[in-house]
Amino acid sequence: MTDDDFETEQNLLGTILSITDENEYQDQKKLNAGAECNQTQTQTKFQRQYQFQTADSFSKSFEQISLSSDQLCSPISPEGKLQYKNPGVCTSFSSDNQTSLENSMIFGNPRCFDYFQKQPEQFSPIFYSQNNPIWPQYQKPSQNLDIQLDIDIENMCGNQILSRKVQKIFETGSPNQKQQIFCKVQTNCQEFSKDIFGNYLIQKILEKGTVVQQIQIFNQLLPYVFELSKNNFGCRVIQKLIDIMSNNDRLINPFLQEIKQNIQSLLIDQNGKYVILKCLENFQIDVVKFILKPSEELCIHMCDSQYGCKIIQKLIDNYPSQVDNLIQICISNQELLYKSQYGNHIIQYAIKQPKNLEIIANYIVNHLEYLCFNKYASNTVEAILEYLTPKLKNDFVQVLIKLSDQNRMFIFINIATNPFGNYVIKKLLQVFELEHTQQLLNLIRLNLNLLQYIKQSEYGQRIYTILTTQLNDQN
Repeated sequence: MTDDDFETEQNLLGTILSITDENEYQDQKKLNAGAECNQTQTQTKFQRQYQFQTADSFSKSFEQISLSSDQLCSPISPEGKLQYKNPGVCTSFSSDNQTSLENSMIFGNPRCFDYFQKQPEQFSPIFYSQNNPIWPQYQKPSQNLDIQLDIDIENMCGNQILSRKVQKIFETGSPNQKQQIFCKVQTNCQEFSKDIFGNYLIQKILEKGTVVQQIQIFNQLLPYVFELSKNNFGCRVIQKLIDIMSNNDRLINPFLQEIKQNIQSLLIDQNGKYVILKCLENFQIDVVKFILKPSEELCIHMCDSQYGCKIIQKLIDNYPSQVDNLIQICISNQELLYKSQYGNHIIQYAIKQPKNLEIIANYIVNHLEYLCFNKYASNTVEAILEYLTPKLKNDFVQVLIKLSDQNRMFIFINIATNPFGNYVIKKLLQVFELEHTQQLLNLIRLNLNLLQYIKQSEYGQRIYTILTTQLNDQN
């Protein structure tokens, strides 16, 4: 072998060894990466399992408190403050700490157990295990449920979890438990009624309690009917009270006396309107007739709110022969009502009666372009088209083919290309007979550029389609 052959063979051998070393290095790198990935997945799996078990144990412990008959004593003092003595975890807590505790429990934060303490001889269903100082376990309580229930009721106001717990016990618990809750709540039921969560317990007692309990709650709340009717949460209790006493005349009369004494104040109050409307819906029309006169005096103010309009509509339904004065007051102020978000519905309600139709229609015809340009007034104009007589329909069309004082364009074109008015023209072309729309079609046929103007506008596409179809049908 020559020197050149030997050198060539050595170079080839070196290349083969280099490739082998590189392959071994890549294989080892892949094995290391796979091991790290498996380790990360295992840690994540254990972490998720711990979080789920922690949250599940908290949920089970709370469910056990709510449904069993001999569970724990609340760790909250009568003043609503947590006690800080021995380490432990509470499940009944004030609303200030409620969110932080729930979040800590749900996400398995072990430090959450350091912040909540329990009194000596009071036990929680969650506590430190000897084997695992973080893992929650169940512990058998040693205190009487009656004491626990009393404490929970005292701390229920402002606490959603305790409110639901006590409601659940009243609905599914034993007769003794129900009576205990009732006796504890009865003396201060007006205060519970004004609480964001306490009012639900009063409603539950009125709904699920005995007739005797319902009457006792009624008697307790009767002096506070006006005060509760104007309260955000109390008005809900009063409405529930109206539901349960609808068929009991002995309760209705004293209740309505309280309402009658303060009727005007309730008619202008947002929460009070709910109560008045509930009375009109549940009681016989003869016993709530006293609402009619104050409503006439406060008509314009009431038309500016949703439930005020509902009250007026209900009065029109209940007393069709006695609301002439009320409707006349609305019609005399129709200029304000047309532009009102809720008041325009009163005008729409009034046009269903033929005796009011002509007065309202004449006003609309004289202010047609102005009303069609308004978001709420255009709804009323659109609604009245179905009720117009042939003469009034003809009056409408005569206005549409006039020139506008604003831009000397046909009023029909101005309304058809308006974001609100285009709905009026579209409805008119659909409900008016051909004998009434013929003048509009003749105007378009003589001025085809108007048709193109409508087509090119942002809001006139549908009207262009309808006009084209009707023109083609006549050809």
